[in-house]
Amino acid sequence: MPYCPNCRTEYVGAAERCTDCGAELVATPPQGWQATSDADAMRPAELCELTDMVALDLLEAQLRAAGIPTARRPRRLALFVPTSHLESARRVMEGRPVGPMPETAALSELHRIRLVCEECDKETRVDLLEERVPEVCSCGHRFDLASARAVLDRYAEVMRSLADADFDIEVEIPRPEP
Repeated sequence: MPYCPNCRTEYVGAAERCTDCGAELVATPPQGWQATSDADAMRPAELCELTDMVALDLLEAQLRAAGIPTARRPRRLALFVPTSHLESARRVMEGRPVGPMPETAALSELHRIRLVCEECDKETRVDLLEERVPEVCSCGHRFDLASARAVLDRYAEVMRSLADADFDIEVEIPRPEP
């Protein structure tokens, strides 16, 4: 079955492009959805349905940081995890630790991102509070940000408002596995 490499959506049939982001579909499943001897354990189970793409992206990042693979379905803001990871994913959603207690960082400090160019491997760091994500690398390669642009712009707007707030929200940063 074909998969979207961006949305991690599985398609049935002969689809060639993702209906959500327009990316060309690939034949191999996304990382974390490899075949296993226990097919039922990897069968996708719906974790939640959200109304906001930014909330979906943030939750998905938290789950992946906890080592829980995720997938999306076209035209829905729903997040799916393997059945074997459903309980751990619910713990992440509730803010309970899945493994060892991670460090924390102020959410208002998480406004720096890095892009790595596929052509020259050059790393570009961007401070979302002060600058916009570039469209082109210094080598001339055009970053494919079509699906991410709205999320990055919205995230930058949220980060600017948090940086000016008189309170701080902390997020957990998982420790790397030994």
